[in-house]
Amino acid sequence: MIRGLYISASGLLPKDMEQEVAANNLANINTIGYKKDAVHFKRLLDERLSLDSFHGGESDRANAEETLINFSQGQLQPTDVKTDLAIDGDGFFAIQTPDGLRFTRDGNFTLNQENQLTTKSGDLVMGESGPIQLFKGDFEVKKNGDVFQNGTLIDRLSVVTFPKPLPLKKAGEGLFELTIPTIRPEESENFTIQQGFLEDSNVNAVSEMVKMITIDKGFQAGQKAIQAQNETLGKVINQTARY
Repeated sequence: MIRGLYISASGLLPKDMEQEVAANNLANINTIGYKKDAVHFKRLLDERLSLDSFHGGESDRANAEETLINFSQGQLQPTDVKTDLAIDGDGFFAIQTPDGLRFTRDGNFTLNQENQLTTKSGDLVMGESGPIQLFKGDFEVKKNGDVFQNGTLIDRLSVVTFPKPLPLKKAGEGLFELTIPTIRPEESENFTIQQGFLEDSNVNAVSEMVKMITIDKGFQAGQKAIQAQNETLGKVINQTARY
């Protein structure tokens, strides 16, 4: 009976985590270049309570294994803004930050006072020769990432990729950082740059709402199971106390 209560209660904890992740995905549905998260689960042997020694089998406790990032591409939307860039295909823009090199699919860039291409936070967008340094005036970014100004090749955008599964984790402000610092980014080949476009979030609102409803129903079912077992346990204790 105690084991049943424990299993039911432990099953609610992953539901809470799932709900938090789904809610965060929905909150970022309009965030440029956002990549949704998903919770994955596994069954673990319950070593802390040693239940197996009493029941002779594996614990049924469900555990959240980890939160994984879905890197699928979002829809590309036209903006007609020259500094807006989108990657159609494989890869990430390389960004130089005070904390080191970071990577993003958010191409909502701008120009700083030195006419350097930067993120909205002011971090430098990298080219193959360093930060993208422009002059005053119009510029064009070709499909392969070449940056031209007044007919002159300025640099080529640094669009990089990594071995799969991608060794990246979220670092805030739409940026990703390496989970394994020793891995070096590779030059991506399977992409085109779309100037005057931005990549939408890859969150599907309907899918996430259905997930939230399913999680809520599962949570309610777990609560009812705990209540039923608690009532049964109470009856057993009261009846035993009479004898």
